[in-house]
Amino acid sequence: MTVAKLASDSTRYRRHQMRFASARLAFASWLQQVDFDSDGVILLPGYIGWSQKEGSGVFDPIASLGLRFAFYRLNRQLQIDMDSVTRLFEQHRVRAVLLVHYFGFPDPCAPDVVGLAEQHGALVMEDEAHAMLSDLVGGACGRRGDAAVFSLHKLLPVRDGGVLVINRDDNRFAEGTKRSDRTEAEYDLAAISLARRRNAMRLLACMDRLGEDVQPLWPTLPEGVVPQTLPIIVLNRSRDDLYFAMNASGFGVVSLYHTMISALDRTEHSDAFWVAKRIMNLPVHQDIEIDDLDALVTELGRQLVQRGKRTL
Repeated sequence: MTVAKLASDSTRYRRHQMRFASARLAFASWLQQVDFDSDGVILLPGYIGWSQKEGSGVFDPIASLGLRFAFYRLNRQLQIDMDSVTRLFEQHRVRAVLLVHYFGFPDPCAPDVVGLAEQHGALVMEDEAHAMLSDLVGGACGRRGDAAVFSLHKLLPVRDGGVLVINRDDNRFAEGTKRSDRTEAEYDLAAISLARRRNAMRLLACMDRLGEDVQPLWPTLPEGVVPQTLPIIVLNRSRDDLYFAMNASGFGVVSLYHTMISALDRTEHSDAFWVAKRIMNLPVHQDIEIDDLDALVTELGRQLVQRGKRTL
């Protein structure tokens, strides 16, 4: 046995990347290559939103291609219900599964879903619109599935751009691979990731200042996870009133997702709808300084007191 001075095997540890104008188009391109026969189904998480301005980046490509689909359940922490996933594999001829790493946080059950998909010969797409940095820097996701998709503008100061990442050797994707200038390579992704983690941890440390009426969706920040935003749950207040008040005060919060797609059954996915009515996402992006976060928490506390408690 010998050991070479340098690595020379160009076939190892490769992830083929294709560039698109948006993550939506990247996802649609992948879907078009999957063998959905007459009874083939794609499984989707039961927490998918829609807006009048943007539609649904996740669901619109599926609807436009006329694909059959089924939703698996999530709990109130937006974590996968494995019993639900298992039942759907028993009920349908599943050809693909979509995993969404919401707000940059990979689901702890993702490996189990991938294992189940492999047993049934189904492909797995990891939606990393929020989790590109958790993938590229943290290594916390993106490599268990057959493919992943990034949305550049969700994490970098660029207007648009999507990337389709293929993790397996697959001749269907050999043609048309685009290797144009890498926008993400222009930025220090490690430094951006550190700043986002620092900001998220600062906000988590400040949650006690807000009392029992605001809770983080996930109370800890696992190693390797780089958040796109920090999701919180607003209790005993109108989330919508709080959202508008915070933005009017100059603090750019969002709510993903405030409106669910019509294809989701409110009774079957009641936990996801409960979250959708109460979730608010606090910014943690790399332009924010610690003093800015302290001001945000102070204003959020002021708005909570001003609105008083109400029953939802």
